[in-house]
Amino acid sequence: MGLKALFVEHPMDKTNRVKIKDLHPSQLPQGDPDKMPYTACGPYLKKLFDRAFIDGLHDPGKRPTAGEWEEALLKTVDLMQPCQNPKCWHKWFVFDNTTKPKCPFCGTEYSGKLPVLNLYSSRRAGSFTPDDYRLMVYHNQYLYQWHINRNISPNERLTDEQKKPVGYFVYHNNQWLLINQRLKDLEDKTDGKLIPIGQSVALTDGKQILLSKDEGGRLIIVQMAN
Repeated sequence: MGLKALFVEHPMDKTNRVKIKDLHPSQLPQGDPDKMPYTACGPYLKKLFDRAFIDGLHDPGKRPTAGEWEEALLKTVDLMQPCQNPKCWHKWFVFDNTTKPKCPFCGTEYSGKLPVLNLYSSRRAGSFTPDDYRLMVYHNQYLYQWHINRNISPNERLTDEQKKPVGYFVYHNNQWLLINQRLKDLEDKTDGKLIPIGQSVALTDGKQILLSKDEGGRLIIVQMAN
């Protein structure tokens, strides 16, 4: 630390790189930034690490706020994907926004179609703006109130009702489905039909699905990775 402090994974200045020969075997591979870089934490946290340890290391005013860290962590949780390798020691990884996702811990490439849901929210009736928020889909994953409305946050102020899932995702008969549990406004905007509670809508590339008509309600656009 001090005036000459330098982030060990600084992308331009490598003078403070970790010396692998100095690490104990028990510290590998996680202690080797070349094999386990900080970027494995995903795009949201990567941006904040850059601001905290590169831009703001010697300029505190450029560092992220506590609220920004909380928001990035919550968004990162929604990028988590189970590794398909049953022998993977980490079991889960953060999706890195690539078209060919793979686990950074064991190197296993994802096999099959992987739905990525891009979230948009309404600022005024009939108009939706991108939220810089993506939700990864995996079998038996739940959808919650904070996913369908940008005005709801998953924090200590959630009511018991807001903690209940409103839908879930399944892979069935070679297709990904969103099952409607409690969404009164669920609508397949692409095909122009409402999805009643208890029914499902298929997740296909480019599909637009309205989750809520309430103020702050969200629309998702499906993107198929891989």
